[in-house]
Amino acid sequence: MDALRVNSTLQGGKYRIIERLGQGNFGITYLAEDPSLEGKVAIKELFFKGDCCRDDSTCNVMTIPAWCNREIVERSKQKFIKEARTIFSLNHPNIVRILDVFEENGTAYYVMEYIEGESLGDMVKRRGAIPEAEALGYVKDVASALEYIHSKNINHLDIKPGNLMKGNEDGRIIVIDFGVAKQYDAVTSEGTTTTPVGISHGYSPVEQYSKNGVQTFSPQSDVYALAATLFKLLTGNTPPEAIEILSEGLPVDELQEKHISRHVISAIAMAMKGRHERTQSVAEFISNLSGDATVVITDPHPDDSDSTEVGLERKEIKAKSAKTFMVGGVSFDMVWVEGGTFHMGATSEQSENAWDDENPVHSVTLSGYYIGKTEVTQALWKTVMGSNPSSFKGDNLPVECVSWDDCQEFIRKLSALTGQNFRLPTEAEWEFACRGGNNSRGYKYSGSNDIDSVAWYKDNSGGNTHPVATKLSNELGICDMSGNVWEWCSDWYDKYSSGLLVNPKGPYDGTTHVDRGGSWISDAGHCRSSIRNYCSPVARYCYLGLRLSL
Repeated sequence: MDALRVNSTLQGGKYRIIERLGQGNFGITYLAEDPSLEGKVAIKELFFKGDCCRDDSTCNVMTIPAWCNREIVERSKQKFIKEARTIFSLNHPNIVRILDVFEENGTAYYVMEYIEGESLGDMVKRRGAIPEAEALGYVKDVASALEYIHSKNINHLDIKPGNLMKGNEDGRIIVIDFGVAKQYDAVTSEGTTTTPVGISHGYSPVEQYSKNGVQTFSPQSDVYALAATLFKLLTGNTPPEAIEILSEGLPVDELQEKHISRHVISAIAMAMKGRHERTQSVAEFISNLSGDATVVITDPHPDDSDSTEVGLERKEIKAKSAKTFMVGGVSFDMVWVEGGTFHMGATSEQSENAWDDENPVHSVTLSGYYIGKTEVTQALWKTVMGSNPSSFKGDNLPVECVSWDDCQEFIRKLSALTGQNFRLPTEAEWEFACRGGNNSRGYKYSGSNDIDSVAWYKDNSGGNTHPVATKLSNELGICDMSGNVWEWCSDWYDKYSSGLLVNPKGPYDGTTHVDRGGSWISDAGHCRSSIRNYCSPVARYCYLGLRLSL
């Protein structure tokens, strides 16, 4: 058996088991009677599902087999007790009160007040999607609790509808089950625990999937779970896995179908991004839920240091400054490129076999500008244009099969929706950004000399495009400027001129427009930073897309 039998007692008869309420990967929760209080309590028992069993005669919890994982289980038990005692000290109207902590039966327990009511998970099962105003009220209750525990350097790490109770007495939402919560050192922000990593599919952010879980204090991990919870309340559907959202995007159409306010959709989408791009605090998330801005200007990473997104086999450079736009529930990021002077064309690292039109190498001075962090996705194109011309379908795949003329129409409509003056980058702007701007390290490709780390091209693409931002970014935090799809530039195509040029825009007229960067069908040589290509303005190919500038 796993669970304690009905009428079993703990602490010498102090608590009598009435029934099992639920069981997860790391614990079993019971409804129990406390005669001293003349009432009911909930008891959480540390029990590793699949790694533990119970002796029928003694009720002792043992590892399976006896010699396996004993040390891990014992260490986790001690940490479980330590953390329960920390939570014992919490005092907040939206957090369940812990009444007792003890060891028994070879494992550990904590006793909580029993909340008469139903979980938000059960409520959604019973009612379906919850009206927006009601759902926001519940989320604000949870947010208050999270802000309180975050002030004490505690992450809950398991916020989900099933762990949020609505009390029958006053209707308050109570956060329950701190079984995988962690407290972090107030100075170093490093985790002081080794509590097992908890994963709630659809609600856990990508960093929680790593072997050791969230090792540094990060309120944004709970922010993600809170936003995912709100998604569930508003739609009735569990969100996709975090890794799927990173690759395919949040299914905002499910929110739109429920006629959810645009600013609420925007807030949820921002809070469910990758760890370093996501809304950073609960207070910011709540503020975003009440706002109506379509543009959010952020400067979250004042340095250029590398950061690793746990759970993905990629590393991205933190963008120095960015603008995030939201259109119809679809967000996209623009990265600031500080003005500067660079050598454009077949510089030494670009290969001795550079094409003739990559010469002569010449100096270009540019003013600062914004450029898309990624190619324009199919999700954004569909939202603006109402259709998707791409050969390879997927919301987070780059849009392709779009002509230069199509791009101008898309840009006109997008600018009207946002009040911004979007455009295609000039060829010089494109190459400067591709090389890493003023932070350039002189790589052959955009962000590396190792093409496989930064580009989808002929040798690794499998014959199709791939979701944007799944390869290493370059020195500015920009992705996919080598490979995936060729990208239209604003310039008419012609041979280079020599001498110093300031903000060049190419020839006044021509018959073909420049496209840059190589694609999924290109060999490595055609993905270099200086490579040039050109097409008719009406041409549409399954390897040709666009990137925005501003």
